Amino acid sequence: MRNIDARFIGDLLNGELAYFLNRVKENRDGLSLEIRDGYVNIYYKGGNLLKITQKRNGYSFFFDAKYCKHENGENFELLNGLPTDDAECYKTHFKQMQQEMDDWFAEHPKAERDYQHRLLVNNPQIVDIEYQIGRTMRLDMLMFSGGRLLITENKYGTGAIGGKAGLAEHYEDICRVLREQKLLDELTESVCSISHAKHALGLTDTVIGREDIKCVEILFLLANYNPDSQSLYKEMEKMDGSVPANILMLSGDEIKLDLTRAEGLLLRA
Repeated sequence: MRNIDARFIGDLLNGELAYFLNRVKENRDGLSLEIRDGYVNIYYKGGNLLKITQKRNGYSFFFDAKYCKHENGENFELLNGLPTDDAECYKTHFKQMQQEMDDWFAEHPKAERDYQHRLLVNNPQIVDIEYQIGRTMRLDMLMFSGGRLLITENKYGTGAIGGKAGLAEHYEDICRVLREQKLLDELTESVCSISHAKHALGLTDTVIGREDIKCVEILFLLANYNPDSQSLYKEMEKMDGSVPANILMLSGDEIKLDLTRAEGLLLRA
């Protein structure tokens, strides 16, 4: 289950980690802090800028120095060699790490991840992203709206609809979560604990209790999809239709979600 304890929250608010939370709050368009199991990830433009993990006597820090491996990169050795237990080093180099990610993404654009990040920072109903179940299943986004917990798969561009990680495969994965009570219970408990932690940190106004979740639904977000393509219909033909799903079509630059526009996905019964 995704959760951080009171000491972690206190250190983010007023302790040795306050610098990082303040940077997120000052740059809500570009940065987000997401709750994990005993650690947090600070995301920037869809990439993980900094992982902060709670230890018995402090915290460890991780920046993936692969982001320094771009055409003008000269700081790989410096940033790859930062001591993992020294918060001050990561405060000193925080903006430099952002710049390295800017340069890396300029050479290696990740349209779907960048779009997901823009959705995340512009829609408070998104509770979490990249929710891992086991070793192989990952849910793109979890949203809460009007008593509904929405397990959401986000696809950007027509080419992302099919293939090995296409809509049909994700549909079956999500159906398995909904059918296995243990997985579903863990998911809903995580949503509640994440919302409580984010509320305590001042990152959301919403606190979700178990009793607030009235139902769990599947939602597909399709952005920048060519309406003349047959890719969506081919994927729909592979789905068994055992669980209803909704779909919301978005333009490539549309980042404010209007969930009332979602329509039922016609699946084979």
